[in-house]
Amino acid sequence: MDVHQFTHALQQLLRVDLDGVSAAERGAIVRAQLALAEDAARPLDHRVAFVPFVPGRRPVDEIRAPGLGSSEAIGLLGGAAPDHLTVLYRLSRAGQPLATVPDGLRLLATLHLLDGDGRPTRIVPGWDARPITAGHLGDVPDGAAVDRAFALRLDVDPVFEPLIHERRDPAAAFGFGSLFFERFRLVLALVRDGATLATDAFEFEIFDERGFGSLYARIADRLLPDDLRRQCAENGREVGIAFHPWFPVLCIGVAKANLYMKAIRGDVVREHRMLTDPAWLLRVGLYLELLTCLGIIEAVRATLDLLSPEERALFEGSPRFAELRRRIDRTAWTRVWELRGMAFLRTPGLDMPVGIQNLLRKKSATLAFLHAHHDDLKHAIAFAGANRMNAQETWQRVFRDAERATLTMNQEAFPELGYLPESVRRFVLWHRQGSAFGFSIGATLAGAFGDQDGLYPSACTQYRDSMNMVAAWAAERGLMEYTGDECVPRAVSLLESHLTGNHVRLAQLQRRDGYQGTLELRESDEAPRLLPPDEIRARIVGIALFRILTRAEVEQLARLARTITLGPTERILVQGNPGSSLFVLHAGKLEVIVKADGRERVVAELQPGAVVGEVAFLTGQPRTATVRAVDGATVIEIAARHLEPIVRERPVILDELTALMTSRTEVAEAALSPAGLLERLAAAIFGG
Repeated sequence: MDVHQFTHALQQLLRVDLDGVSAAERGAIVRAQLALAEDAARPLDHRVAFVPFVPGRRPVDEIRAPGLGSSEAIGLLGGAAPDHLTVLYRLSRAGQPLATVPDGLRLLATLHLLDGDGRPTRIVPGWDARPITAGHLGDVPDGAAVDRAFALRLDVDPVFEPLIHERRDPAAAFGFGSLFFERFRLVLALVRDGATLATDAFEFEIFDERGFGSLYARIADRLLPDDLRRQCAENGREVGIAFHPWFPVLCIGVAKANLYMKAIRGDVVREHRMLTDPAWLLRVGLYLELLTCLGIIEAVRATLDLLSPEERALFEGSPRFAELRRRIDRTAWTRVWELRGMAFLRTPGLDMPVGIQNLLRKKSATLAFLHAHHDDLKHAIAFAGANRMNAQETWQRVFRDAERATLTMNQEAFPELGYLPESVRRFVLWHRQGSAFGFSIGATLAGAFGDQDGLYPSACTQYRDSMNMVAAWAAERGLMEYTGDECVPRAVSLLESHLTGNHVRLAQLQRRDGYQGTLELRESDEAPRLLPPDEIRARIVGIALFRILTRAEVEQLARLARTITLGPTERILVQGNPGSSLFVLHAGKLEVIVKADGRERVVAELQPGAVVGEVAFLTGQPRTATVRAVDGATVIEIAARHLEPIVRERPVILDELTALMTSRTEVAEAALSPAGLLERLAAAIFGG
């Protein structure tokens, strides 16, 4: 073939005109065309990406507000109600979202069990390159063309129960040796003809619910009866276990653990929205129980070892217990255990199995227990990991559950009260130091109790003080953050609301936590109200930021928006945290707090219709202020990514939004050029 024939053949192949083109130019054209042909022959760029866990969001949010869903980071095994862990992921090709898996491609899921150092140890049975079908959680809202995430739902018990070969073996998965939980890595691969085109991994934890509270129960069922027999034998008396000074301590501990789990179960299993980050609370609660109970077990070991030989070997030799062993304060718990002596002396005029002083010994033991608990709380936070997103809201919920556990301890934990007149019972339980007695309790009892806080105020006040000191300690070390002088102010206390007669605040706090509006622990059937799209549209249609949108575009945003209910002092924005959503106040009041030079000040109080978070919404910059509810609020969340389908249809909106941004003081201070504003705005919208 001569040069002319070759040129003609090349022209036909590449469909370009090479006649009259110099050799150098012809070579450049050929190289460029061959590169294009080679690119076209390659498989298109595919991608699979898991949606991370985002505090405050749930997988079901992806149904009503696509783009605002979140994968779940924890699951519960062995509970009364079956749990389903839902992981969200997205598929794309050449940067464009996919609504289905393309023909000829398959999704394969592999589940790895990880060791304490995060290394895979084995594959969960049935989950070695398991084929899965890509499906959504629900139907997309009408007219909302958005990038929707797919959902992979794991039925926790059927998937993870096979890992437990023998429940009584403490070294088995999810047993005592693993601290009752395991960590897993889910790997999702997009494959074609055996070749992997894309892959991503997501890690989560599964907790065995049957392990929670088991150590508290072991102490209550074995240690206290053994000590009670000893004391009764030494004093020639026979009384019930409820008269033991440590009985209220363990009742409160078990009740508190149960309330934590109830809140976590409500969020994880039933997907209520009582917690911002149930995973963090679950880890804190688990490590707190381990530290406290193992501390007690070590303190009483010389008398009675509550660990089996197999558990003892794991506790003393397993690397998983190394840090726990180091942080357990055996001396502190020994001092608390020394306060278990019962007051058997009879009180004149009262036909009681023990003396009235036994109530004071119970109070002393309870307060000493909380004091030792103080350091355990610090260590539990360190084990649980840093939480700089929502630690304050979670910590306040922890405190209220501690209050609930304490306030339910009446005659069950203090049977001595059943032998006292009603006025005396009220005094012993509710009296506040420095206030007028207001009770007819008699000279003998007045002398015994004096003017000191009753059981409820003393326990709740000390617990609040302890939690605030722990929060301050954790904040100094970057483990927690909070707004205000105290992490747990009096305003979020059930006891304070009750004693001051603030029934409105009490009802708000109780309903936020899933209870009816009184001090009794009766569950509420009320679900947070989701605003209908028409009501959302009416609220946002007048916002300056959205005036550049057509009515149809505003309606599209309204269909994708998310409703959020806030409790008293609960924050929706935290200064310095990332974010790409704006929020419209629908009901209630919000206050804006700015921190500068280490000092916080309230700069505004907002009424319904106010908009917050616009700067982060428009630019993706960190939040410039903290915004929290005053006495509860309802807000509407609109994400930057919800503008994406609108901007794709009408790109000129980017220019109009950029012009609007330049007029905002906050953005002007950032000294961004118009080009930089446009680039940042595009990143905020298309990067989500």
